[in-house]
Amino acid sequence: PPFSLHGLLMKTGIVIDSACDLPRSYIDAHQLYILPTSLYCGLRAFIDTRVPEPTLEFYRQYAAEKNLDAETEAFSAEQITQLFLEDLVLKYDRVLVITISQTRSLIFRNTTEASFAVLKHYREKRQEAGLSGSFYLNVLDSKTLFTGEGVLVHEAVRLLEQETSFARLHTLLEELSQHIYAYLIPADLYYVRNRAAKKGENTIGLVGYHVGNLLDIKPIIQCHRGDTQVIAKERGFERALESLLERTQAAIDKGLAMPLVVASFAGDPRIIRQKRAFMEFELYAQNRGIEVLISIMSTTAGIHVGPGAFSLAYAAR
Repeated sequence: PPFSLHGLLMKTGIVIDSACDLPRSYIDAHQLYILPTSLYCGLRAFIDTRVPEPTLEFYRQYAAEKNLDAETEAFSAEQITQLFLEDLVLKYDRVLVITISQTRSLIFRNTTEASFAVLKHYREKRQEAGLSGSFYLNVLDSKTLFTGEGVLVHEAVRLLEQETSFARLHTLLEELSQHIYAYLIPADLYYVRNRAAKKGENTIGLVGYHVGNLLDIKPIIQCHRGDTQVIAKERGFERALESLLERTQAAIDKGLAMPLVVASFAGDPRIIRQKRAFMEFELYAQNRGIEVLISIMSTTAGIHVGPGAFSLAYAAR
C-alpha cells in the first residue's frame, strides 16, 4: 500500500524521543509519536512529552535552581517494549524510531534492545486485535542532538509523504545524518559543566568554565556525527548568537542539503524572535527559500544545558 502519515492509509509511524526539538504544532500535524523521558528534579518526577505549557512552567520553576538535584533517565528496554506491544504494533505496520545520538543517551541502545522483544512477540498482539500482516521496526541513531534531530525527522516526514519505500528510508536518513550540523549556545556554563557532564559532555573543562564565567565568555558548541566540540567563543550571549547566525548564513550561501533550519530556545521562543540578529536572520533565510522552525527546547535538554540556551541545526550539502 502507499505510504501515508494521515488518514486510513496510515501504516507507517515515526517515533521520536522527547529531546527532539520541533514545534508542537508540527509534531501534532504529522502525528509523530513521542518516546518519553523520565525527569527527576529533587523529590519530584516528571515525564517529558514536549507539551509547551508545562515545559515553560518547568523552566520558570525548576531548571534555574542550580542546587536542585536534576537528572534525566531514558526509558528502559522493558518500558519501550511495553509501549510498542500495547500501542504501536496495533497502530502501524512499520515504525521508524529516530533517537538522540547514542554518545549522549541510552535511548538508542535501549530501543534497539527492545526491538528484538517487540519483533518476537508482536504477532500475538496483532492477532488478538484482528490484524494480519507483519510488523517492521527500524531504529536510527541520529548522531546529533536536539534541533539536529528535528532536521532529520523533518526529512523523514517528507520522504514518507513522497511514498519512499520503508526499506530505503533508513539508508537515506543515515546518509543525511552525516551532514547535519547542530549547535548550542549555553546562557550559563554551570549546566553544561556540571549537569551535562553526567551524560558524557566534556567539551568545557574546569579552567574554561571558571574563565568563561569570569569574562562572560559563551562557547558555540558543535555536534557533528556524534562528536561535540567548542568551535568558537564570544564575549556575551548576544555576540555568540550573532556569530552562530552569521555562520549559518554562510552555510545557506554555500547550499543546504534541504531548505530548512531548525532552532530552539530554553524558554519562551518569543524572546529569541524579538532579538534583532534573529529577526534579520529569519528574513535572510526567507528571502532564500529557507524555512525556519523554532520551538521551545525540551525539558530533557534544558536540564542539562540550562534556561536561556539556544540551539540551531541544518544539513549541509
